[in-house]
This record gives sequence, structure tokens and C-alpha cells, in this order.
Amino acid sequence: MPDESATAKIMKLERRLESDPGDYGAHVQLCASLREWPSLRRRLRDAREAFAERFPLNETQWREWISDEVRATKGRRKRRGKVVGALFERAVADYQSVALWLGYAEFSLDQGWDVPARRSLYERALELAGLHFVDGHKIWAAYRAFELSKLELDAKNDPPAVAKQEETVRALLRRQLAVPHAQLDETLSACERWEASRPAKGPTIDPAPIAKAKAEAAARQPLERALAAAEEKGDAHALAKAHGAYLDFELSNEKSGSATGQGSARARAAFERAVSATPTSAQLWRRYTDHLDHVVRVHTLSAAAHERACRNCQRDGETWAAWIRYHARHRLEELGVEDAGAGENLDDVLKVYEECEEIMNRGVLCGPDTGDDALAIFLAQCHVVQRCERPSLLEERLGGRHVLTKARETLAEFYPGWVDRDMALPRLFADAFPAHGAKIWESYVRLGVEFGEHGPRGLNHGEFKGGEYAGVAEAWIGYANRLFESASRPFKGNENEDGSTPDADAASSARAVFKSVYARANLVSAHGRESGQARLCRAWLDFELRRGDPVTYAAADARAGVVLRRLEAEDRERKLEGPDPEEAKRLRRANDPNYKGPKGPGDGARKRKADDDVDADVD
Repeated sequence: MPDESATAKIMKLERRLESDPGDYGAHVQLCASLREWPSLRRRLRDAREAFAERFPLNETQWREWISDEVRATKGRRKRRGKVVGALFERAVADYQSVALWLGYAEFSLDQGWDVPARRSLYERALELAGLHFVDGHKIWAAYRAFELSKLELDAKNDPPAVAKQEETVRALLRRQLAVPHAQLDETLSACERWEASRPAKGPTIDPAPIAKAKAEAAARQPLERALAAAEEKGDAHALAKAHGAYLDFELSNEKSGSATGQGSARARAAFERAVSATPTSAQLWRRYTDHLDHVVRVHTLSAAAHERACRNCQRDGETWAAWIRYHARHRLEELGVEDAGAGENLDDVLKVYEECEEIMNRGVLCGPDTGDDALAIFLAQCHVVQRCERPSLLEERLGGRHVLTKARETLAEFYPGWVDRDMALPRLFADAFPAHGAKIWESYVRLGVEFGEHGPRGLNHGEFKGGEYAGVAEAWIGYANRLFESASRPFKGNENEDGSTPDADAASSARAVFKSVYARANLVSAHGRESGQARLCRAWLDFELRRGDPVTYAAADARAGVVLRRLEAEDRERKLEGPDPEEAKRLRRANDPNYKGPKGPGDGARKRKADDDVDADVD
């Protein structure tokens, strides 16, 4: 049993994970601490399951888990086959690892698998791991040893089968000789020795595939040297750059390589090496999933890669958004529902929506890094709703709040102070509920806006107060423009009783909004390039140019124009005097990749930097 100090450490780590299941370092430390005490084997297994459910495990972590279960199932072959076999399947799905595939092959021997099953396992290993330029030859060698051992058994027990098995070995050697790898000369020597050892002389080795493989191997040698140098230095930037160059090379050769059947596989193998080396690079995963989605176009590969990408980059919003978009596109294509709107297809569309919503909820609960990340997830789901020609009916069938309402409330609660720079969510919200468009914009800038019983679901319950963008110029501008659009009439020249036109009334409504806020000095701009007050004053003048007349423009210029010119003069003076300390601090933070914003929903922990960045003190 663990001593008092070890018990306290374990319990502290467990409490950390209870409060934040996404704490990668705590998972690693808890598993390491529990592993020191054999009596806590069951707790260790539970801890590993929780870890693996949340994150993909690296090669070392999987090998430790598998070796522990092998020891725990000593003398119980059937139990070992069930437990360890399942672990190997999960391990090789997380990352492509030559060592794990070799361990899996050894396990198949230990379990007494039949020949077809073992051969199938080796073929799976060869598909990607066997293409590893430096280490892939180990899988080929193990496969060859398996086939040679069968050849020996056939020579003793089934002589008629020897000729066929010789051809199997010969074909395997020929296949390897056509694959560019670092040990190509050694492979050729092994092939020649084996052919010389056979009683009957076999067909002559075709030199053409070997020459082509040698040329391709020579072209990859500089790339391999760059990778080795970056790995030796431990330079993450150089490593990412080297993998990027390798990917560019393989992708450029993919079209020509496809003629031999290796092009697409070699590109995928290069991607697998890259994501194994830099697993938390969201940009790399996006490049990989884009390649699978648009070039390879095999659903099982794309779906698995998107899921792996999100487990590795849990707080990157675009990674989750890409998964949602891919899943929606694939399912709608699968169902033959191009526009997702026909009434007879509504049940199918509802199912697709629910599947995408499940992905969305998983992403949000992981605690996106920033409001931009959270918004990206929600916008992808909004796109699924937009694909439906009858979104109101879809929403009614779902029986819950609209995704836009959920997005707004989540962003307001977990990312206070964050601003939607493009006002994408307010604009989508207003477009989704055109009858309430102006009120929706108003609810962003004013507290307590009432929608009534027929307002957007979730905003009509009286609990959501709104007003989160009351100090943001772009939100007021959006409100004024929406008022004009909502109050305008499609037919020009149709006058009211007092002689005014509908457009004139609409302009008056929008103008009233500008008049009410142009003098507010504390307004901010969503883009930060200028003060919010200057942004709004400029928008008012622009509105009068487009919608007003010389009289209304002059009136606006007498107010907003005066303020704008004063602000522009003050800005010029500040630039001559030097940067403001607070502004300089804000700019430094904006450009600092290590600066972290507020915590998001779910766990609130930051994204792990690397698999080995786990040495935080828990005492």
C-alpha cells in the first residue's frame, strides 16, 4: 500500500482532475504515481481509461499500459487476448508507431492466431507504418520472418505447398524493394541471398522498380537529415519546418506516385509522422483532414482523423468546426439530401443536426481557448441549420433553444469582455429571425429588451438580460442599420399621410440611434484600430451620405463630424508623442502567443503544449 505522502499526492491529483478533466499534466502524473504501487492496479486502470477517453496516448504511455496488463494476465491466455488485444487496437489507432505494430504482431504469435489473421495484421501495419523511411523495414523484416517460418513448416509438413509459399516470400521481398527506404541495399542483398539459397532458381529480379525506389530514397535523404537534426536539437520550430517540407515533397509527388499505388499512402504516412511529432498543432491537423476530405475522400479515414484532431487540439475552435462541417456534408450526401429542406427528408435532417450538435457540445465542454474559438464551433452548427430550407420547423421539432441563443449565452457567460469583431453572431441571429431582427440588435446594446411570447426561443424567458455590447461601436452601428432595413419599404414613392416616405421614416429611426450614442467617449471598437467613438461618428456620416440628403448630412457633420475631427487630431498628436503605455501593453499581449485569455466553459485549463510538458508541481 502507498505511504501517507504518496496517498496525499494521488488524492490531490484526483481532485485536480475532478475540477478540470482536461488537465493533461495531472492525468500523466496520476498514472505515473499510481503505477508505482501494484496494489492500486484497479485505480490505475480507471485513471488510464479516463485519460485515454480525453486524450490520445503516446507510444510510451500505450506500451506501459500494455506491458502492465500483460503482467496482470499472466497464466490467463483468454483474458489476455481480450484485454491486451483491445488495447493494441486502440493504441495503433491513436498514432502510427512501428514499435506498437511490432508488439501487436508479437502478441498475435503469443495468442496463436491463424495464418490469415496474422497476415492481415502485417498488411495493416505495412499500409502506413511500413512506409516509414527509417524504421519501416522492421515491420517488413518481421513479416518476412513470419512467412519464412511458414515456409519451413510447409517443407516439413506439407511439401506440395512449398512452391506457393516460396512465391509468397518472393512477392513480399519484391514489394519491399519497390518501396524507398533507408536500408534498400541491405534489403536487396537479403533478397539475393534468399534466391541463391533456393533449390530451384527463381525469376530474375526486375531492376526497374529497384532503380526507381533508389532514386526516390536519394531524394528523401536530405529531408530525413533535416528531421534528424531537428529532433537531436529538440528544436520544435525546426522540427515543424522539417515535417512541413517533407509533406510538401510527398504531396507534390502524390500524383505521380499514385500510379504505383504508393502516392496517397506515402502522403498519409508523412502526415502521420508529422502529427506524431507535433500532435497539438491545429494547423497541421487541419491540413491533414483537408487532404483526407478533398483528395483521399474515404469516409472512414476522414472521420477518424477529425476525431483524433479534436482530441489532440481540444480547445481549438476551428478544429471542431471542421469536424462538424465535414460530418454534416458527408451525412447529407449519404442521404441524398442536397439542400436539406424537403419535408419528407426532415427526419433525416433532424438526425444529422443532432449528430452535429453532439460534436458541438463536446467541443464547447472542452473549454475553447478564446471567444473566437467558441464562436467558430457555434457558427459551424449554425451553418447546419441554414442548410435547412425550413429552419423554424426544424427548431420546433428539436424542442430546445436555438443554437444561436445557446451560442450567445455561452459567450456572454464564459468570455466576458470578448467581442465578436465581425458581429457575425448578431447578424446571423437577426437574419434567422427577421421579424425580430431590429430587437435582436437592440438587445445587444441595451438591457432588458422584451421579445414577447413569440420571440426567439431562449431570449423570451426573461432571464437573459443582454446588453453585452453596449459599449461597442460596431454593435450600435449594426442596430442602426438593421432599424433602417426593417423599417424600409420595397416600393419607392409610397408616401405616408404626413407626406413622408417609408425610407425617410426608416432613416429617422436609424439616425436617432446615432444621435443617442455619438457623444459617448467610452465606446470601443471591435477591431481596435481606432476609438469606438471615432468609428461610430464615421459610420453616421457614411449613413447620411448613403441614406440622407445634404441637410441631414450637414446636421450630422455639425455633431459627429466635429467630434471625429477632434479625435483624429488627438490621434495624430499621440503618434508624434509616442505610444501610450496601456496601448503598448495591449498590443504586446495581442501578439504574444503565450498570453492566455479568460477561461472557457468546461474545464478552463489551457491547451497542452507537448506530451512531455507535464512536470508541474503538485505538492
